[in-house]
Amino acid sequence: MTDSTLTAALLAAWNGGPSVPATTAPPADETAAYAVQEALAASLGGIGGWKVGAASPTTPPQGAPLPAPCLIPSGATFAGRMRGVELELALRLGRDVPEGASLTLADFDAALPVLELVETRLDVWAAAPALLKLADLGSHGALVLGAPIPAPWPTLAELDAELRFDGAAVAHTVGGSTAGTLEHLLAGLSRRPGARFRKGQIITTGALTGLLLAPAGAAVTGRLAGIGEVSARFTP
Repeated sequence: MTDSTLTAALLAAWNGGPSVPATTAPPADETAAYAVQEALAASLGGIGGWKVGAASPTTPPQGAPLPAPCLIPSGATFAGRMRGVELELALRLGRDVPEGASLTLADFDAALPVLELVETRLDVWAAAPALLKLADLGSHGALVLGAPIPAPWPTLAELDAELRFDGAAVAHTVGGSTAGTLEHLLAGLSRRPGARFRKGQIITTGALTGLLLAPAGAAVTGRLAGIGEVSARFTP
């Protein structure tokens, strides 16, 4: 399967068509996966933000553009199949960043709590190769946005995060990010070829409580101490 054919298959799955087999040949490398991502985002309504994460403070970050229609308000209802949930800290760009310039914390005017709702267009997510998941917008489903607050905000190492399903705590961490620092993540995202960073875009910075799978119909609430809460509900 060529990258353009993969893009078409993933787009069809996004629009309610058949899932893409996990046995599908993945893109040849990260650059090819990013090209598929950007074609998908363009077809799904343009870029409203970016996700970025890293497995460790020394691991090169990876990310994906977030289609603008997939940014939804706190309290929204989402019809998920996988129903993965990650509680994260996100930052809002307060200005356009010149092409080729590196992102810095000074470029952001607010932080907010967010829930990334993790979904897949692949038939067997667990069996799919990493580059195929990366091409599928990093298994993005939607980003639920809490209320923004101005700087200063806590560092990743200080963040106290709690996730609840139907009122019951399912995860609680302090400093739960694997990435180390926001600066590490922003530097990695800045190196992405061709990326453009615009005022108002939301950049989310990786799971603080890990990936958890919610039951159908669950009410999900995330809390970041000193920042705020964000909530969503899955359809039954």
